[in-house]
Amino acid sequence: MEILRVPTSIASYKLPIPINVIGSWVAIATASSDSSEYYLDGLQGYIFNEEFQTITVESLSVSDISLQYLPKLDDDYSITIKTAAQSRLDIVAQVWNSGTHRTVLLGAITLTGQAQRDYMDTEEYKNATDAKENVLSILENLDIVVFEDDFTYVRPYSNPETNASTASEIAAYSANEEIARAVIDSVIPEGFYYKRKVLHFTGTGSDYLPVWDDVKKVVSVYENNKLVEDREFELTSDKTAIVEKSTDNINRAESAPLVLPAASSDSLDPQFVYRGFGKTWDYVITVEYGYPTIPSDIVRATEMLVHDLECGKLDYYKRFISSYNTDQYRIQFDKGLFEGTGNIIVDKILSKYAKSITKIGVL
Repeated sequence: MEILRVPTSIASYKLPIPINVIGSWVAIATASSDSSEYYLDGLQGYIFNEEFQTITVESLSVSDISLQYLPKLDDDYSITIKTAAQSRLDIVAQVWNSGTHRTVLLGAITLTGQAQRDYMDTEEYKNATDAKENVLSILENLDIVVFEDDFTYVRPYSNPETNASTASEIAAYSANEEIARAVIDSVIPEGFYYKRKVLHFTGTGSDYLPVWDDVKKVVSVYENNKLVEDREFELTSDKTAIVEKSTDNINRAESAPLVLPAASSDSLDPQFVYRGFGKTWDYVITVEYGYPTIPSDIVRATEMLVHDLECGKLDYYKRFISSYNTDQYRIQFDKGLFEGTGNIIVDKILSKYAKSITKIGVL
């Protein structure tokens, strides 16, 4: 399932079939890029009345989940809805009040003074207290998964809500935009998204960690499996490496320093304090990369492809006929038929984003 992330509205995940939850529940989305978990929605679905020692457990139908708490990133997510062990509530439930909620009675007796103290010593009160703790523990332990699914949260190249007005027009434009975006991504495989990913490095002893991706932000750094909290990191001004942030006058080391072993007769113990990334140390770095905003020419290119789809201009193959023989209907096509998007203007726009080298390797 694909859900568009547009700036003019708050997207939501609509469940294929509404589900009924009793008591507390929570909806959590887990990002595939770095396994981060995001709390989306939920409810403490019970009320405890201290005076009458009663617990009211609510029943609710869940049909859609708001995605407003997800980060502004293009990513794949798995969504999970968890609730309390609803079947176990039947053990202590004594009264059904209505179809929307049920009340669990726990020693509903109001006493004062000596009578209250006498009642607190009775077996009935102890049973009521045990029942209350039992019910509360069940209601607060959200360990039962009642729904699981996956979806893609993605920013469109052209906003359907600004290019269409009615709900049906927006839905039609969204479908055509998805096709147009897929066509553009077939030419520019990395696309024009803003994503998060996890990079794995082995330190070289220098103050630089070179990066190949178009990194825009360093989110977190783990050094030898421990989160670094006493230092901050940033990108170099040319966006080619990650360095430790510093406001002091600093001469960064481009390579590991040469440390000579000390002889037994030396009176000094030469040491070097690393400012950057220790040699052979393991680093796991989460970064954000790509396009924070869609380039304006890509937006225009998408709009042109959507227009072609809306107007039925799919006979672009006719533009690549290099020869035609009516004698026996012999038609010869130019090789350009199998390249590009079918729109020569769009192809020209995308040409400046094409990369001849997409992965570092040995030539």
